[in-house]
Amino acid sequence: MFSSVNLKDLPIQDLVISGLIIFIMSTIIANIYDPLLGITYAFGNILTLTFLSWLYNETWSDPRK
Repeated sequence: MFSSVNLKDLPIQDLVISGLIIFIMSTIIANIYDPLLGITYAFGNILTLTFLSWLYNETWSDPRK
């Protein structure tokens, strides 16, 4: 089935940068257009990153296995 994620090798810096980009872009969209669009953009990105996380499963798992 699915192997568990090795949290020691998780790229924390990449996750923080991705989170900042999502936050900044959703704030810009909310200020320019509509707050609902900003919230939708943020949740859409988070859901997309969550569902596509299997692409990065190889880099998060222990390479010694």
